[in-house]
Amino acid sequence: MLAIPVLRSRVAPVLNWCSSIRLFPHDPSYQGSGQEVNVSHLEAGQRLEFLREKGVRTLICGALSPDLRHYAKKLGIKIVCGVAGGIDEVRRSYWHNQLDQPQFWLPGCRGPRRYRSNFRGGRGCPGTGQGAGSTGSAPKRPAPGSRARRARPGGRRCRP
Repeated sequence: MLAIPVLRSRVAPVLNWCSSIRLFPHDPSYQGSGQEVNVSHLEAGQRLEFLREKGVRTLICGALSPDLRHYAKKLGIKIVCGVAGGIDEVRRSYWHNQLDQPQFWLPGCRGPRRYRSNFRGGRGCPGTGQGAGSTGSAPKRPAPGSRARRARPGGRRCRP
């Protein structure tokens, strides 16, 4: 299964405080809208346990705390974080290995996602999930000095 936290038909900005999560079969050809489940009654760690019980292998989200990221790894759930956008568009782009496009970058978590398990260290949203069809190489980054690579004054950067 594939899980995406939801806020108004978009990827919820923070998993820790979302109230619903949409579940999809782990199948690129699936065309349905998925099953939306209410998780507002669960603590953040319990949400991950609930997802594991539902058979979730991959979680696509905006942001989540480092503790939850490590707990998800311990539970065997792959995380792709730093993602923003409409649920259906994000899901399609995930299956086509295209979440590294700027329109899917969560503000403050700039940079392409990595679709492999080993990522360079750093704070923020490493996106450690393995995308479908990954070759194991990192996606291309924007050219140095381009608008997409500049940090906002006083802002924090999330490294891919």
